[in-house]
Amino acid sequence: MARGFNYAPGASEEVAQAQEPGLHRTQVTVLASSKNTLVREAIAGRADLPLGLMVTLAHDKATEVRAAIAANATAAQTILEHLVADRHIPVLEALLGNPALSPALVEKLAFHRKSEVRAAAAARLNEPVSTPASVPLSTLGAPEIQEHVAVVGDSVVLDFPSGEPVQQAPEGSPDEEAARPTRTAPVRGFRISR
Repeated sequence: MARGFNYAPGASEEVAQAQEPGLHRTQVTVLASSKNTLVREAIAGRADLPLGLMVTLAHDKATEVRAAIAANATAAQTILEHLVADRHIPVLEALLGNPALSPALVEKLAFHRKSEVRAAAAARLNEPVSTPASVPLSTLGAPEIQEHVAVVGDSVVLDFPSGEPVQQAPEGSPDEEAARPTRTAPVRGFRISR
């Protein structure tokens, strides 16, 4: 291979395969370790990317791959927190374009040393706030965890031993008052008089 050679988009069969929907996890894992940067970039943009591969691709040497994982809306918050410390502007701009980026991380980028990043973060902070619609569980990251979670109403609550959803008592009911724990340990600095 010649020095400075880059693959043309779509010139590799792996690139086309990486963009196919419904790939098995093992195929995604194999493609994520490809030598072709375009293949790793296509894998980093997938919504069904397992958490372990997100971590691997967030540490990739190619800026394009890290930018693709930064723009991935299903990336875990810990991955996004790691990418906030990246030194390359395209990665940080992709982060600021990600709707899943928390406001705290946007504020952190608003004080970045590079003026381009500060300007993009300020523009994001000045956008009108919109309340997101209910996000379906299938669009959230880490598909290996999704299969162990059930949605109950507006919240996700499971009883770990049985795996069944926990029925929560309505607020203000006598069951809720009985369920509140009481502090039984002595509190330091207070004297109890009898």
